[in-house]
Amino acid sequence: MNRTGAASQRYKQGKRAIFLSMFLNLLLALFKGAVGYFSRSQAMIADAFNSAGDLMVNIVVLLGLRTAYKPADEDHPYGHGKAETLAQNIVGLLIIFTGAYLAFSSLFSLRTPITEPPASFALTAAVVSIAVKEGLFRYIFNLGKKVNSRALIANAWDYRGDVLSSLAAFLGIAGARLGSYLGYPFLYYMDPLAGVLVSALIVYMGMNIMRDAGNELMDGMCSSEILEEITSVALEVTSVKEVHNIRVRSSGPCLLVDLEIGVKGFLSVEEGHNVAHELEEKLCVRREEILSVHVHVGPCKEE
Repeated sequence: MNRTGAASQRYKQGKRAIFLSMFLNLLLALFKGAVGYFSRSQAMIADAFNSAGDLMVNIVVLLGLRTAYKPADEDHPYGHGKAETLAQNIVGLLIIFTGAYLAFSSLFSLRTPITEPPASFALTAAVVSIAVKEGLFRYIFNLGKKVNSRALIANAWDYRGDVLSSLAAFLGIAGARLGSYLGYPFLYYMDPLAGVLVSALIVYMGMNIMRDAGNELMDGMCSSEILEEITSVALEVTSVKEVHNIRVRSSGPCLLVDLEIGVKGFLSVEEGHNVAHELEEKLCVRREEILSVHVHVGPCKEE
């Protein structure tokens, strides 16, 4: 399969995953909203709004994927891969807003007198939400790793935040129910207090996602493992004796590589070109996400 076909296949896989996520998030938002209303659980109502907000995240990720997998054109010779990074940045921002909303909602609930705990069936809704969101996290995260999609991986971490949110709702509801059983009304406030704690974790998660996206937008260096692999591949090429100044930057699912190689002896321009071309081909075969390789050929510094 050529690069265009592979990119198209990755986009189709990502699109199917996002549409599945949107469908499940819509069902969860309606389900948790109804349960929260009838069970009188502020935590479950806030969690329902969280699932509704995930629909916006899904749309952002879908738009990012669709743009990122467009082929290079005259105005974008390096492709559109950084559209995924922009989507990742927006997802991080939306996660922070979600955490801030949950904190505000929970703190507001603390100011309101709570005379009875949430109904017990709210616990079932929290368990269902935890199971569905953890399943979505594992599915989207593994797919994101498989197709090398930063936007999908960011979306997956959003679902892990939802797991924490639903877990907090479960613990808060359970604590409030326990307070009713033991005759300790102050435990009713465990419902909103759990939401405050988890909102802080969600904000922290969103900040980490934005920091990672910012590193790519600033052309931050990739991992040392990739640099070592490129060096190893370069030294396999005939006539290449040294490798210097490797620079690798990400563009969404793609990698852009620049490096200098040192060769022994006196090579003609044509021979130097052939060495560089061979290296480019080897790197692109070794890692299909490499979109561009720029090789500078120079004399070996030891000579």
